[in-house]
Amino acid sequence: MKKIIVDIDNTLWDLSPVLWEQLKSFNPAMPPPARWTHWDFWEGHVSLRDLFRALKIVHDHQDLYLPYPESKAFLDSLKERGFYVLIASHREKGTYNPTVRWLEKHKLHFDELHLLSDKSILFDHSLAIVDDSPVTLEKAAQAGILRAGLREPWNEGTGHPLFSTLFEILAYLDANLPMAKNP
Repeated sequence: MKKIIVDIDNTLWDLSPVLWEQLKSFNPAMPPPARWTHWDFWEGHVSLRDLFRALKIVHDHQDLYLPYPESKAFLDSLKERGFYVLIASHREKGTYNPTVRWLEKHKLHFDELHLLSDKSILFDHSLAIVDDSPVTLEKAAQAGILRAGLREPWNEGTGHPLFSTLFEILAYLDANLPMAKNP
């Protein structure tokens, strides 16, 4: 089975501006996402507890937000190419139902949904991962699986394959996964 792991936040939808609005309720001086130039952007601005509280608020209300316009076509294309799609997110387990509702509401294809803190446990038997986290992308590189992500301020300059759109990522996957079946 050809498995591919796909992240949700900042991969299938634009979490960062929504998260920023929530974080400003804890610290009005929270810098905007364009200035989040490292993965731990929140440090020195809000506590880890407040970061998790803000994320939970956003994820509990996921229905309010739209996916990127190309998210559905991207996931459908992976399915058409014969991939088994593992959606994986660093979300609290309590946000499982809102996450499923959002995926189904927008007809975003997935075969499995995993909410977990370390996506590397899914790497066995997976061919690739699409994620914005430089930490996750580095773990994928070390595990020898193909990795790609959407370019964000916090992952630029990390040496990982980063792209502007999901369609560019799809082309990269097509070029680098010999088992991929083109429609």
